[in-house]
Amino acid sequence: MAIEDIFRALEEQADSEVNQILHTATVQADAVEHEARDEADRITQGRIQVAEDAVRVKAAKAVNAARLEVRRNLAEVRDKALDSVFAEAAEHLSKMRGTAEYERVFGELAKEALKGLDGMCEIQVASADEALAKKVVGGLGVEFTVSPTLDTIGGLVVSAHEGRVVRRNTFESRLLKVRSVAGSSITEVLTS
Repeated sequence: MAIEDIFRALEEQADSEVNQILHTATVQADAVEHEARDEADRITQGRIQVAEDAVRVKAAKAVNAARLEVRRNLAEVRDKALDSVFAEAAEHLSKMRGTAEYERVFGELAKEALKGLDGMCEIQVASADEALAKKVVGGLGVEFTVSPTLDTIGGLVVSAHEGRVVRRNTFESRLLKVRSVAGSSITEVLTS
């Protein structure tokens, strides 16, 4: 074998090894590229998911804020409407004083407030109702004193047992009770 043959054999062997190394490198490069693309896809999908989640959270917050604003506005409108209606009712009731209808209503309020009470009672009324209170309560057979110190558009407050029992039967207390019930009913209707 001549030296040329040896060089040729070495060259062929080197070419074969180079081809083998290139093939291995190409396979490895393809694998690395494929893995890098998969990783890039995972990262992209992760970022997309994070962005979608952030958008969902932001949208949910915006919807909740809008719902809350609607509820606030609805409550404000309801409260203004109730204020108007009950202010008008209070004005109407305040004009009853001095009429036969007021005397009848005052008598019913007094009977209800005094029901089941015994002993001395203090009847608090507006100064305009002092004579009416003496007349109406005097006819009920109850021991009482009248105190014309109450600031009210109508009705009375009864105190018994040294102030341990107090019954408010004024137009204002009645309107307040009706308003709380009406407010609840209106809210129920508006939100259903």
